[in-house]
Amino acid sequence: MGKFGDTNEIPGGNAPEDADLYIDEYPEDYGDGYAQDYAEDYVEDYVEDYVDYGDYYEEEPAPVRRSAPARSAKRRSPAKASRSKKPAPERSASAGAKRSRKSKRPNKDVLRRFGQKLLAVFIALILIVIVIAVAFGDRIKQSIENHEEFNGRWLLSLLDPEKYSYGSDPADLKDYFKLFSDDDVAIILQDERIEAHAKYVDKTVYFSLDTVRDLFTKRFYVSQEENLLLYSTSDQVIRNVIGESSYERDGQKVSLGCVAARYGKDGTLYIAADYVKLFADFDYSFFTDEQHSNRVQVRTRWEEERIASFKSATWLREKGGIKSPVLREMQKGDEVKVLEVMETWSKVKTDDAFIGFVENKTLNEAVSRTPQPATGAYHPEKDYAMTPAKSKVMLGWHQTFEKDDGSEMEKLTANAQGMNVVSPTWFLLQDENGSYRSGATKSYVDRAHAKGYEVWALVENMEADFDEYALFSSSERRASLIASLMSDAQSFGFDGINMDIELTDAKLSRTGPHYVQFLRELSIACHKAGLSLSVDVPPPTESNKGFDIEELGYVCDYLVLMAYDEHYAGSEPGSVASLPFVEKSITDVLEKYHFPAAKLVCGVPFYTRLWRIEGSDVKSDAISMGKAKDWIGSKGVETLWRDEEGQYFAEYVDGTATYRMWQEEEESIRAKLGVIRAKGVNSVAAWKLGLESDGIWTLMDSAMK
Repeated sequence: MGKFGDTNEIPGGNAPEDADLYIDEYPEDYGDGYAQDYAEDYVEDYVEDYVDYGDYYEEEPAPVRRSAPARSAKRRSPAKASRSKKPAPERSASAGAKRSRKSKRPNKDVLRRFGQKLLAVFIALILIVIVIAVAFGDRIKQSIENHEEFNGRWLLSLLDPEKYSYGSDPADLKDYFKLFSDDDVAIILQDERIEAHAKYVDKTVYFSLDTVRDLFTKRFYVSQEENLLLYSTSDQVIRNVIGESSYERDGQKVSLGCVAARYGKDGTLYIAADYVKLFADFDYSFFTDEQHSNRVQVRTRWEEERIASFKSATWLREKGGIKSPVLREMQKGDEVKVLEVMETWSKVKTDDAFIGFVENKTLNEAVSRTPQPATGAYHPEKDYAMTPAKSKVMLGWHQTFEKDDGSEMEKLTANAQGMNVVSPTWFLLQDENGSYRSGATKSYVDRAHAKGYEVWALVENMEADFDEYALFSSSERRASLIASLMSDAQSFGFDGINMDIELTDAKLSRTGPHYVQFLRELSIACHKAGLSLSVDVPPPTESNKGFDIEELGYVCDYLVLMAYDEHYAGSEPGSVASLPFVEKSITDVLEKYHFPAAKLVCGVPFYTRLWRIEGSDVKSDAISMGKAKDWIGSKGVETLWRDEEGQYFAEYVDGTATYRMWQEEEESIRAKLGVIRAKGVNSVAAWKLGLESDGIWTLMDSAMK
């Protein structure tokens, strides 16, 4: 037994030899004692390493050379320190070979035991998975079906599914689209569902007449009594008998392939979408499913859109939230229009008109796209003449009480400088058949032409009390009246017709659509005969919108705005036509109804009202400009100019009665003409010839140049 004991006690038996090698290799300046100490340390470390790892090998692993650490003086004994230095012997080749030799043969028993342990772990994992599958199988299946992401929130949903799991309850699509019967169709206009519904009958989409007027065109005319649906162009009336699948155009019947218009069970008129498309540019797509969740996507504008595709499958939900009912499943690659982006959810619309919410993380980055607009429909603004023949109209109404050969007209217009149109009140309607009393004479027309005037014969309804609805709602009666007017135009040679049908609000709401259809048909006849058509209307209000000023912008050559009668017989005292009233009247016509200024003729009053107020009794008389001036002079009343109203105001007290006047004269007319020109209107009409003071026409001619 040597310094390290019996070598057989150390597994592998090579530790002493390796230790001797280390002693031999260290430099002399460390001394024999230092090397001996290091060798002892090495053997201890080697044995420990072997205890930990040696069982895996049949032979010991090759020792790892260690750098010699610094040794403290405390570790070395005096005897060791006094030993003489000896030169280090050369290393033998056999020693080096021993140090580098490693065993490569694994221990079979150890590997077998390791494999058994590994198998046990694997089986345990499988059992855990089986337990989880049994316990949470339905939840996992639901997660897969819901396209949920397996993350921390999903693990929490296993513990508290009510709070953290995705809801998968389907939405009630009937309720979502607000459908009340199997033939109801939800309308998605652009990117929003509107309250109105369409109908789906015989594989055809139908819009109600009100919906057509609100969304597409107001130009359809319906005669329930005659069961007709009409649409007018500048030269013809396109006719459809309600319930039939054909329509008459250019004198021929054209098949539509479906019933063009039909009545619903509740009496509502519905028009086929394909028929409406002939007269309005829009596109539509119809969708349905097993639940009869019928919907139609309608577009009337084609603006840039933001389109995104899905990274993976997901659910489209009714609202933004994981519990919100599911509208439909979205697949990877499906595209949606992005309507609104929020913090974690986006509001989107699918190609089949579902509007709902998806999580932002499911969407790819959106790109811009502009859809192709629908074209090819009829456009009235491209058909009707939007620029009149006369760029400037200076019209004077001539109220005739008996037939005039033109001599009275000549007297009244002796000083009418600049006037170029005279409109005599010739044709006074008498009954619902369209008959009228005529004051027309050929000599009147000839004398007017000699003065350079055009003659626009006025047609009015104020002489006789009759049912205007009965006249204008009948196709036959409308045609009869138009034929009579065209015959008189040919006989007397006048140049145009001025329609002055004045209706109370109650009458207008019922009669208005039929009167407008009459004007459409009269327009066709006038233009074929080379006549101008002008229509008189009061300043627009909510109650008189039945005149349909927007439509008149197409069918008539001139719209004559009667910008007076702000206060009238029976109203409270006030101006006939204050400056703000005139300005608002013009503005409403031009801006609210988009009426072309070139077609607008603004009426001005040549009369004034003298008001008498006594207690609660209020009366007024319409008087000429001359008589108003005479009254002011006779009473010695001082007039006061009011800038806001653009008029002189006069007040006179006579006992218990108070007289007031908002005077129309040169300065008030000048102020009105200034407003008219400022609005871009070049034409005026005056009611009426004979009421103006000297110099008014000269002033008007100068102001309107």
